[in-house]
Amino acid sequence: MEEAYTQDERALIERNRRRLIHIVEGSEQPRRRGDDRTLGLELERLVVDSESKEIVSYLDDPGIHHLLDAWTGLYASNERIIIDGRLFGFAGSVSTPRGEVGISITLEPGSQLEVSLGPSTSVLSLMAGLEVFDDQFAEVCDTLGVDWQLAALGLNPVTVDPRDVALIPKERYRLMDAYLSKSGFYARDMMRCSASTQVSIDSGSPEELKRVYQLAVALGPILSFLTDNVLSWRGLIPSDTPRMARSRIWDSVDSARCGTVPGTFSADFSAATYVDWLMGVKPILFTSDAGKTVGTGEATVEDIMALRELSAGELAHLLSMVFPNTRLKGFVEIRDCDSMPPRLAAAFAAFVKGVFYNSESFDAASELLCRDRKNADIQLAHAALRADGWDATVYGLPIGTIVGRLIQLTENGLLDQEERKLFHALSDLWTRRMTPRDLLLRA
Repeated sequence: MEEAYTQDERALIERNRRRLIHIVEGSEQPRRRGDDRTLGLELERLVVDSESKEIVSYLDDPGIHHLLDAWTGLYASNERIIIDGRLFGFAGSVSTPRGEVGISITLEPGSQLEVSLGPSTSVLSLMAGLEVFDDQFAEVCDTLGVDWQLAALGLNPVTVDPRDVALIPKERYRLMDAYLSKSGFYARDMMRCSASTQVSIDSGSPEELKRVYQLAVALGPILSFLTDNVLSWRGLIPSDTPRMARSRIWDSVDSARCGTVPGTFSADFSAATYVDWLMGVKPILFTSDAGKTVGTGEATVEDIMALRELSAGELAHLLSMVFPNTRLKGFVEIRDCDSMPPRLAAAFAAFVKGVFYNSESFDAASELLCRDRKNADIQLAHAALRADGWDATVYGLPIGTIVGRLIQLTENGLLDQEERKLFHALSDLWTRRMTPRDLLLRA
């Protein structure tokens, strides 16, 4: 059989591979210990016109591009994010009563407005950053003369056909939409209609990364269930909308780049395991340091790595083109949760901090969820929770037992009383066998 790459290309691939492993294992990030460990919080929401109840899109008149234009007075010119010649957001910092917090304002493909905050050691600072962002949104809406609101929902509740939602004019999303619409039945629902809450955590040393990643993945189905916040999907009335609709959508996007990374629960899982999986994925597109985005067709990440030595930024771009439920990008990105109101989103960040950043809580949670775990168990857990909800058995235990234990571990792990109080916004729900969606149904 003919060798796919020349000797020189093999050498290039290996150099790029080693550097990518270095990035994935967090070796370019500060090694934080104890109270110095940080979190990042990302919240995506839909912009809704209060009068018409319609979702506002980028090119509407007035639209999201007018909103961003009005926002420019709050950020310096060098903090603007310009892509393909258009303003798509801002990256800087904001002052809060809890101190300075890093902030990034960007757009998802269907004009979902996303704010990313941190990294910060304090969940209360992240919450304060969310409050500042919401105040800014109200201010720029007032400047624009519009009555718009931010809707924290896992899915756009008014769209029946996702093709009716216009993509923002960004080449990356045009290429992704064209490719993924052929690889998965619900890819357009994901891109154009979904919204999430994500928390990023320090991965620790290369030796610690395995345990952190495995616990995050094992938690995934449980978090998807506990943060379910979808009122309607494709025109279904709430009572007919299934549990965990957003996670069902992700099941039919592209199995090659989504779901659970092969080998996640193997004894020798490492950053190299993740990178070797990534190298076999078709990235869809590639953006160079010069800012040029091109489609990559049938080429894999490994094919691109054979062309030349890639920069750190270009390698990081390749990491952004896969969407496992838990992603590695030099930190651990937990991506299973639906969009939630700011206080619940911050409460989820407190949950993550309490479980992952207290060694005793982390060890106990790992023993509870990761012992003898296999990749197939993750999909089985999703299926059980979708079918049976609070009556489901997950990893051999009743879900109520697991949730009660996780609540206790979080309470024990959060030493700051204010952060513990903030967590109660979620734990009080879970104790009553409710999720954020239940609050919507009762309203």
